[in-house]
Amino acid sequence: MSAEPISGTATAHAVVTTVTFAGLWANTDAGVILGAFAGATLYVLTSRNLHWWEKLLYGLASFLAGLIGAKYMTAILNATLNTTLGKIAPGTEVIPVPESIGAMVAAAVIITFVLMYKSRLEKQATAGEGK
Repeated sequence: MSAEPISGTATAHAVVTTVTFAGLWANTDAGVILGAFAGATLYVLTSRNLHWWEKLLYGLASFLAGLIGAKYMTAILNATLNTTLGKIAPGTEVIPVPESIGAMVAAAVIITFVLMYKSRLEKQATAGEGK
């Protein structure tokens, strides 16, 4: 089945409105908001075996994680890049990673780690019940 034109338009409108209000509320750079949204979209589009409402909730959580973790992930990416470039070609100039890329990586990765940890806890709980 294909999506109805009105539902697609409503979805696009909701996305644009959410991104706009998130930018006003969070007082952050537009690049960070778009990076977090791109990372959340990447996560939702690549996730499997989830209901639509789970994708929606995980997408929202991923977007917020991208906004919150942008600075931290940018620092991690910059440190990793500096170390790698220093080993490959000593004396090369450092290429700084923009905060929008940090937001995208944070949004795409953080929820994946949370779900992996959740799965591990569920397996441990199941193994503990079998004893």
